[in-house]
Amino acid sequence: MKATNAQLNNRGKNILLECLQFGGNREFWDGFPDNDEIWMYFQNCYKFAVDKIGFLHTDKNIICAVIVTEPNRRNLFVYYLPITETWQAKLMSNKRSENGNKLHQRDETNTPLYRQILNKDNPRLSHSEFWKARGGLTSYSDLQEDFYIQVSERYGAIRGESLSLIKNTSSAQQNRFHRHEDDEYDDLYFDDLPFRY
Repeated sequence: MKATNAQLNNRGKNILLECLQFGGNREFWDGFPDNDEIWMYFQNCYKFAVDKIGFLHTDKNIICAVIVTEPNRRNLFVYYLPITETWQAKLMSNKRSENGNKLHQRDETNTPLYRQILNKDNPRLSHSEFWKARGGLTSYSDLQEDFYIQVSERYGAIRGESLSLIKNTSSAQQNRFHRHEDDEYDDLYFDDLPFRY
């Protein structure tokens, strides 16, 4: 935190440390000719991580990167602090609650109002704001799609069909999987019976 001069948004259950994991199954690793190529793959994974989760595309918020190798399993773990230079702050009104606290300002439809903050000198350590800055609802999906296109596809990796709700699917995935509004994956099916007869 000192290296980036980050402020801690100490509210709720803020996540302070996160990890990106890069790996593959036995078939994926069998496609590599030697350990030098595997090392090169993990270097490309790390470069991708710095670009996507690095503070201002640097490694200042990355605490460590660890490669674990076992006979049939190889993984790169990148541990980082979710630090972002952009976040939203509530717009407060002059009105006060019964307890004397300022109330959140709202528009004519009663929607809460926010202002966008950009501060590279005093960024914020906040899991939610970190992922909002990277796409919000589709941020993880976008990250996976970008990794597939930029790194793993070049190494022969194959991605399965996306079965997530379309609101959680990036536009690139929607195009690749021919997804559209009201398709079969957009209906949530809940079965609250504990068992079937």
